[in-house]
Amino acid sequence: MDNEKPQDGMSLPATSDVPQPETATTKVPPAPKASGQRQTGSSLTLRLVLLFALVLALLACSASGYLYWQLLQQSQQLTTSTAAMQQALQTPAQGIKQLDAQLRQAEQKDSTQQTTIEQLQQNQLQLQDKIATLAQRHPNHWLAAEAEYLVRIAGRKLWLEKDPQTAAGLLQAADERIAAMQEPSLTPLRKALAQDIAKVQEIKNVDIAGTVFTLDGIIGKLDKMPLHQLGEAEQTPTDDKQMSASVADWKSNLAKTWKALTEDFFTIRKINTDITPLLSPKQEWYLEENIRNKLLQAQLALYQYNALNYRQSITMARKWIQQYYDLEDEHTQEVLQALDALANLTLDPINVQQFQASAQLKQLVTYGRLIPATEAEQ
Repeated sequence: MDNEKPQDGMSLPATSDVPQPETATTKVPPAPKASGQRQTGSSLTLRLVLLFALVLALLACSASGYLYWQLLQQSQQLTTSTAAMQQALQTPAQGIKQLDAQLRQAEQKDSTQQTTIEQLQQNQLQLQDKIATLAQRHPNHWLAAEAEYLVRIAGRKLWLEKDPQTAAGLLQAADERIAAMQEPSLTPLRKALAQDIAKVQEIKNVDIAGTVFTLDGIIGKLDKMPLHQLGEAEQTPTDDKQMSASVADWKSNLAKTWKALTEDFFTIRKINTDITPLLSPKQEWYLEENIRNKLLQAQLALYQYNALNYRQSITMARKWIQQYYDLEDEHTQEVLQALDALANLTLDPINVQQFQASAQLKQLVTYGRLIPATEAEQ
């Protein structure tokens, strides 16, 4: 069978490929020792893999915890920011509401002011038209205005300065302005002016300025008047005190001796005026200042047209001068004569409270004509 040829397509293995029987000299490594080394290497690798996985897991946990903490912080910050933004948004919203309300009020005020301005402009146009109409209707409008001004000045002169003479002159000047207009419709106005002039002229005119200057002159003479001194007027000596050399005149000589003795102890004088004690320099200064004050009060009463205070001041000053000053002195006599003349001065009260022509003049200046009583009441 060894000599049989092989079949087509099949080859016989070579002798080298044929396994030979084991011999005693061939060493084969033991199989169990190789498998143990493979198991040790694989376990070490597995441990390393597990350790790496554990480290990765720890890192992943740490990263997750850190990311979670960051997310919590961001969430808190976002919550705080959201609350702050909401509060900030609410505050401007309230401010915007207040501004809106203020703007509305300002718009209302502007509209009201605009309406007022328009009304004033309309009133001004109406007034201008009225003035133009009055000027065309009455070319003598300025004469009426001047007459009204003169009447107002007359009132000031009469009631403030107590000068009826000047007031009457101003009223007459106003009547002349009205007469120059040559309008018959102004007859009632001229009649009222005539009545006012007559009432003012009835008031007795007093030269206030002249009287005040006279009082100033009296005040200047106060320091020149001497005070009254007791014992200045000595009696003239008589010759009946000398004794006679005749023995037959012993009775008369005894009477003269007794009289001389009594006169050395007692002095008897007759005084016609009131007994006034002597004044010290300080009292004399007070007396002079009191008299000066009374005369100044009399001047003030003149300006106020107060007859009662004027008379009382003059009377008191005159009484003090008669009581304390030397009546035989020339300056004292001049002052007393001047005070007697001023005491007779009469101040008539001003009973005129207002001028009848004032209302009519106001109508003439405003409307250009006199308004009848029935139309004025309407």
